[in-house]
Amino acid sequence: MDALRALLEEKKKVAASDFGGRKYVKQSDIEGARLKRLREEEAKETSQKDAAKQARLEAEQRALERHDSGADREEDLPREEVIRRLRLLGQPTTLFGEEDAARAARLRRAQEDYQAQDEHAGGQQGNMMLALQRGELGRKKVGSAGAAAAAACEKDKAEHRGDADAETGANVAEDGEPEDETTAAFRRAAEALKEKREEEAMCVEDRIYKYLKRWFAEWGRDLDTRPDDVKASQSGHQMDLVYAQTEQYLKPLWKDLRRRDMLPELVAGLYMIVQAVQQRNYLQAYDIYVRLAIGNSPWPIGVTSVGIHERSAREKISHVMNGAAHVMNNEATRKYLQALKRLLTFMQRAHPTDPSRSVEFDGYKDAGRGVAGGGSDKMALLEAQRRGETVETLRLKPAPHFHESDGSVSVPPKWENILSKSEVFAKAK
Repeated sequence: MDALRALLEEKKKVAASDFGGRKYVKQSDIEGARLKRLREEEAKETSQKDAAKQARLEAEQRALERHDSGADREEDLPREEVIRRLRLLGQPTTLFGEEDAARAARLRRAQEDYQAQDEHAGGQQGNMMLALQRGELGRKKVGSAGAAAAAACEKDKAEHRGDADAETGANVAEDGEPEDETTAAFRRAAEALKEKREEEAMCVEDRIYKYLKRWFAEWGRDLDTRPDDVKASQSGHQMDLVYAQTEQYLKPLWKDLRRRDMLPELVAGLYMIVQAVQQRNYLQAYDIYVRLAIGNSPWPIGVTSVGIHERSAREKISHVMNGAAHVMNNEATRKYLQALKRLLTFMQRAHPTDPSRSVEFDGYKDAGRGVAGGGSDKMALLEAQRRGETVETLRLKPAPHFHESDGSVSVPPKWENILSKSEVFAKAK
């Protein structure tokens, strides 16, 4: 009864506020009051939607102004080109009530998501159509800017020659006589010690970033110095696509290293790979790469979800089943680890060593792979030996082995034990 009495009192108050306390009210007045309330609610809802839409458009416009994707920014593209690119990415061309600025912003987000999206539908195969289109566009840009690039290359060479002349001049005393070999050796040792101390002051992420960036730039210079006919060949064009794809794959790695936002296991593994490459021990670097990528358990390469139920191979790597996420479950991480393997392949040819310290060492020759060694590991090694670059002259550390002092074979250590002895985890302790 109390609830009913409260409801009646509330209705009386509403009637008094709507009709001025009149005892008798016409049906038309009641209907008019109801319609008035509906119109007020609709107007309020419409104003809220308009304000939200305006705020979203302003945010997207600011994002478009901040974003600069190079020569062809999305906001500068015509409407037909934006629609065409959305179709290539498998996105809807136009959403309900969408304007051109919002469509361009959606294209930008779709292109960014494409870089690290999960490839369940296509396995581990990239979209080669888009890669070919980017390659064609890149060749057009290189062709139009060929003169400028050649001029810049000549300028760099001139500066390099100038630095070399300056360094040579530094070896000459004020009276015009060259300094003796002892003084020159002491100066070189002092410079090497200075560089070593500067590197020791850097954190591990900065060291990894420094060397990987340097080696990747060296790979690019090796491809740029190929003859024009080799670049235009099928193998040369394919290697250009591989290099461009590797550059895209490494972008998340550069970003994580600069932010220092990586798992300690990844940082330790990458740093051990860098140290192994510095010692030209590519077999050890490849072994660390395999341990970092798949660990001690086999990784079912190519296994994708084909239904709503987990298969036996997928269960081994699923964080839902085993309670722990695998490093290769992250698509961006998988891609830059694959790019790192390509970089190791180039470094083995650019800085060759004994076949016992190399991976898949053979005499296969392909000029499209690069200038170093004519695209052959064997020819690159012969050229290095003629220059006097051997394990003894370079003072490289011996390769690690699994033999005891008495000659018996020891059990290889587990990946967890290797990580615990790394420099990254040693500093953490």
